[in-house]
Amino acid sequence: MVEYFIEKERTVPVKGKYDVIVCGGGPSGFIAAIASARAGAKTLLIERYGFLGGTATAGMMVDFGSIYDGNQVIVGGITHEFLHSLEKYGGAWMRDEKTHSMVFDPESMMMVSQEMVLEAGCTILFHSWICEPIVENNVVKGVITESKSGRQAFFGKVIIDTTGDGDIAARAGAQFEIGHGRPDILQPVTLEVIVGNVDVTKISVDAFMKVKTFIAEAKQNNEWTIPTERFFSYGRVIKRGEPVNPKSSFFFFNATNVLNVNGCDVEDLTRAEIESRRQVDCLIRFLRKYVPGFENCYLDRTAAQVGIRETRRIIGDYILSREDVISARHFEDGVVPGCNSIDVHDPCGKDFKHEYLKPGTHYEIPYRCFLPKGLDGILTGGRCISADYRALGSTRVMVVCMPIGEAVGIAASIAVKEHCMPREIPVSKLRSTLRNAGMSL
Repeated sequence: MVEYFIEKERTVPVKGKYDVIVCGGGPSGFIAAIASARAGAKTLLIERYGFLGGTATAGMMVDFGSIYDGNQVIVGGITHEFLHSLEKYGGAWMRDEKTHSMVFDPESMMMVSQEMVLEAGCTILFHSWICEPIVENNVVKGVITESKSGRQAFFGKVIIDTTGDGDIAARAGAQFEIGHGRPDILQPVTLEVIVGNVDVTKISVDAFMKVKTFIAEAKQNNEWTIPTERFFSYGRVIKRGEPVNPKSSFFFFNATNVLNVNGCDVEDLTRAEIESRRQVDCLIRFLRKYVPGFENCYLDRTAAQVGIRETRRIIGDYILSREDVISARHFEDGVVPGCNSIDVHDPCGKDFKHEYLKPGTHYEIPYRCFLPKGLDGILTGGRCISADYRALGSTRVMVVCMPIGEAVGIAASIAVKEHCMPREIPVSKLRSTLRNAGMSL
């Protein structure tokens, strides 16, 4: 039997009124804030940590994928600008000019994203947890935060939910799905790590091709207890200002794995943090013993939080499907191009598989995917948009989440200027603005 405690009614001070409030400063959120502010909307960005970047920085997923569909660079605008700014800052190395894929230094991303947001004229509020939406007649009109300053209320003409988990939309009453059609079947979560003192002169492609064999051998010797049979991703990290020394370099690994974690459940998250951090020692010992070039490596840092691959998918006016992605479908209200493969990790943790689009093609995400069904005054962005769990395997990657942020940020500013709800904006105006910014629509 569940016990309940009834809180006393309280008076919450109104701290500010804005045109647009962006909830969450991850890859989609900080881009949304820049887009909204640059378009002239008075914008507030609320973030629970003391820095921006979300999955890229707090989660330390330091690998951006491709924005090249095999025929053309499909993403322009603020995302394109940000990637080049990060490289120019000295915190990343771009693999090639076509794909724009890169491994980056998380500290550099924190600085570049922060400065771009501030230069756009957006107000940032760090160290604030958004605990409740303010909803009247199915219209989201603001949010309530909890912080060292206590409870505070902020009102906005448009609210953008880029929390990753769709916290604001869900608490406002939006319908959602979670997991692989069932809330108890979810992709594993991972704690990212960076190791130091790696001798890259000893590293070969062949060695990493043999990682599955190395892991199988380590498992037989009771030296591998992580529930996966492969590394998910890895790469050299070049930190800004780092002395060039190939014999003492940094590498990131996406290799730990915790199963059956619901990222919307605090007890599951606690278990995930504990188990994944326990796995790090196993990973370091494995690298030192089995992988050439890592004989003397050490743990440089771990992410501030585990990386979550899927939680809530807010049901919108349209649900993007696997078929839409694989068939490279375009829509009349398509506003975000994507070309990344569908990447769904096996819930048992052993492996993952990719489904690829035909080379030279890309799909579009329709604007309707950002409009929670039955709610007004709110847009969703990033990982929590309206998509089935397979389509999510493509839309959740950061180089898709970032242009989603630009689309919803501009959409919010249009709604403010037109004095209408986000659902009522002229989508043709949004599409033309994005095309002018270099999106392949």
